[in-house]
Amino acid sequence: EITSAVDNNNSNNSFSDFIKEMSAATSQSDISINRSSLDIIKRIESTMNVYLYPCLIEYSLISLTVFFLMWRNVGRISAEPFLRFGDRHVFTINCARASRGLLIGGIILLLTILTLIPTYLLNEDAISVTHITELILLTVSLCIVCMSFLHTTKLYYNPKAHVDAFDQVLILITTVGDFAYSFFGLFASIFVDRSKSKLPIGIEISIGFLAIFQTFLQSGFILDTLKRRVKSKFEIRNKPGRETITALLLINLAIWLHDSLSAKKVRLNPLQVEYYDAGTWAIIQAFTSPLSIFYRFHSSVCLADIWQEVYSDRENNDGIKQTRIVGRQHSLNMDYVHDTEH
Repeated sequence: EITSAVDNNNSNNSFSDFIKEMSAATSQSDISINRSSLDIIKRIESTMNVYLYPCLIEYSLISLTVFFLMWRNVGRISAEPFLRFGDRHVFTINCARASRGLLIGGIILLLTILTLIPTYLLNEDAISVTHITELILLTVSLCIVCMSFLHTTKLYYNPKAHVDAFDQVLILITTVGDFAYSFFGLFASIFVDRSKSKLPIGIEISIGFLAIFQTFLQSGFILDTLKRRVKSKFEIRNKPGRETITALLLINLAIWLHDSLSAKKVRLNPLQVEYYDAGTWAIIQAFTSPLSIFYRFHSSVCLADIWQEVYSDRENNDGIKQTRIVGRQHSLNMDYVHDTEH
């Protein structure tokens, strides 16, 4: 009996030790799982932070714009007649004379999306692909801006045309941000030690000059063309410059997408990091990169307004309608006078 009691005690002790060991192993495994999950979350956060920071700035600027427009329009009484719910939510878009620009811009946008893939798959070659893509996009957009200028300068300039002043202010502010980013990059490309460059230094310098020149021309084009209007029947029918504006709109979207996902990243700008050091260049990017990226987005919005408003013959139709109404009233008055004379 004593032996059996001792055996029972030993078995109970071994069972309790087994339970303690299992609980300790389970707690250690839980701790390791928690640590691994925390490491994964931190890794995802550090990776996505670079991409989400410009989106945060863009969201703040867009929210500022929306709230400003709401604040400005609260309390205003519209002179337009009240429409039914269905009539107020019917939108019509005239896509005449925009097919070729839509095709060219769409192809460039798709090719830009395809060039973003090597950024996430390659290490060393991603820098070359990113910078060559940026160089091509800037060159094509510069050519299209010049072509658009040649077409739209022939249109009637209406200094009294309704243009939202806030859009103009945003264009100017974001233009300064894009100038600053391009200038800092160009300055580093010119004065950095060329032996440490992985790319031909001419590509870096060309990107800097093209970015500054293209931004300057495009901002001037947008501010000028916002007040252009079609007047003659030939302009209303042929819509000169609309195809190039369509292509320019889509190219700006392509540059915005390219800059948001690749071109404005620290690891893809080794020359700037080498010249300024990583911390200084990160600070420069934090102030200038969001404005540079938002410039492309807001330029697309302004180009969409140009695409819709400049080539609309609504003002001419309103003038024709008013002329017809005046003519009808005049004829009715003449008939009334003629009847009274009889």
